[in-house]
Amino acid sequence: MSVPDGLMDTLWESLKRGEIVLIERTDSGDQYFGLSQLIRWGNEKGYTVVVVDIFDSLYLLKAKAKLAGISDEVFDKVKAIKIGGKIETGDVLGWIRDTSEPVILAKKFEETYEEVLNSEAPLLTVVVGLEKLFVTSEFYPRNIQAIITAISRYVGDERRLSIQFLKAKVIDSSRRSVVDILEDIATTVIRVSRKDKVTEFYVIKSINKSLEGLTIRV
Repeated sequence: MSVPDGLMDTLWESLKRGEIVLIERTDSGDQYFGLSQLIRWGNEKGYTVVVVDIFDSLYLLKAKAKLAGISDEVFDKVKAIKIGGKIETGDVLGWIRDTSEPVILAKKFEETYEEVLNSEAPLLTVVVGLEKLFVTSEFYPRNIQAIITAISRYVGDERRLSIQFLKAKVIDSSRRSVVDILEDIATTVIRVSRKDKVTEFYVIKSINKSLEGLTIRV
């Protein structure tokens, strides 16, 4: 496992504070390995790692990692801001339980996140379960706008580096425009897919031009 870790560390090292990085899983695969080694890397680099845990996604990834033989200790210690869900995982700094109104949800998230950002920077903010917000929300323009605005307002904020995990396959074709918007907002977009027994990370877009077109297979 040390070889894949080293390969991925090279990619993480090429990212800059202020970026929003979209890791877009295009198949049915899971993201627990990438999440666990990203948290490890962030801790080693002196970031305060904060997972934005949408609808218990952190718990699911932790459980799958344990079943796959990956230590779940890293998930127990990580700080988290929960959006919805019922299962407390990690060191929960804030919990937004009512997700029925995306506009209010976005406002509450910003209040909680700003408080953490002001006291704990630099942050490595890792978002898991992002696709669930779009699948469960009513697809009204004002709802989508509220979520997109909450994401995009931190582009260029060098107090944090944000990595967003997205399972694009979950979002149906009629809502493909949401994925397109997220790709447009992101400063770096990495598509992840499984081919036979190899997981491929392909950088389709980056502000670091040396990264564009980079392919890592683990």
